[in-house]
Amino acid sequence: MLHIIFLESAIELVPTNLTSTKLIQKHASKRGKKPNQLLLDQTHHGPVMTKLEDADRRGRPDIVFLSLMALLETPLCKQGLLSIHLHLQDGRMVQVNPAVRLPRNYDRFVGLFEQLLLKGKVPPEGESLLRVTNEVLSDLMSRLKAENPQSVSALCIEGGTPTTIDGLGSIFPGDTTVPVILGVGAFPHGDFSEEIKVLFQNHIELDPEVMMAWHVCAEILWAYSQKVSAAKSRYDS
Repeated sequence: MLHIIFLESAIELVPTNLTSTKLIQKHASKRGKKPNQLLLDQTHHGPVMTKLEDADRRGRPDIVFLSLMALLETPLCKQGLLSIHLHLQDGRMVQVNPAVRLPRNYDRFVGLFEQLLLKGKVPPEGESLLRVTNEVLSDLMSRLKAENPQSVSALCIEGGTPTTIDGLGSIFPGDTTVPVILGVGAFPHGDFSEEIKVLFQNHIELDPEVMMAWHVCAEILWAYSQKVSAAKSRYDS
């Protein structure tokens, strides 16, 4: 099974020290929400984000949006061979139910994730399709690896071992009972922390130039689907 973890995702509510700024207040009024109920977004809040630490790594919900669009409702996902987790920059984890059908419209996606970060789960009642968990990244990695001693983990990182599509195929096992854990950065700039790097046994680079997270996901999805013959098994069934 393929497990994709979006690391240090640039998705959060507007921090308290920005809620009193005129720009945030105006945007909140336009949205009919309180300032602390808005997702931080460089498109709308860029001028005041200079007050934030690590501002260049934050306020990009669109990265998660486009990446999830590339993964959900794919044949691999429908086959139950894909799990997705979001690792937030404050250390919390979001579990994504493979059955979720996210809005194709970005503004509606933003509203959904605002609800998630405020309420802790979506929908608030019944079976959750998106849920903030108490599990930390290291515990999640340990739990996934414990499913099979032959588990494979790889971090997609600039400066990692140059790896082609064929190279990905050689890393991935053909046995779907062996967990394959892929870490993909979901922030616009910067490097991973050392604490994250040491969690992954392989560090791979898929192109000499930095790739967008959703493009990384597309290559991983294609290579893994080919390795486990996902399309063939679906037609055979």
